Amino acid sequence: MSDVLQKRVCRIGDRAALTKTFTQDDLDDFTRLTLDDNGMHTDPDLARKGIFRRPVVHGVLVGSLISSVMGTKLPGNGTVLQGQDIQYLAPVYPGETVTAEVVLTEIEEFDHYYIATLEGKCVNQDGVVVAKAVSKELMLKRLFEVGN
Repeated sequence: MSDVLQKRVCRIGDRAALTKTFTQDDLDDFTRLTLDDNGMHTDPDLARKGIFRRPVVHGVLVGSLISSVMGTKLPGNGTVLQGQDIQYLAPVYPGETVTAEVVLTEIEEFDHYYIATLEGKCVNQDGVVVAKAVSKELMLKRLFEVGN
């Protein structure tokens, strides 16, 4: 059986994390891919007039780290994001490092799948929580099982 098809065991309380330093290239790529060229992210002159005084990383880009943890580590490969309630609490600037961590808090069982609830947060290099989220992730029973 290939690694992709081996069942992964998930338990309430499981945790996973990943860390990324956001670069100006990341912002430029995100702007190009999403067409979100809001000057608060792309124009230093306009951003200087705003609340943060300089361009900030798009909140959705920062929050996507939570999704990345869920899709690659916990629950992992083969899951599908069903929904997410996210709050952006502090700005992230190019050059800053953010660690996203998720914890599995609940699992609902259905006939052919589970819906996992995961609480996530993004913390910058100074220990400031910059985003937090509650997410729902679909886990197929043929790929995942729930442990005690």
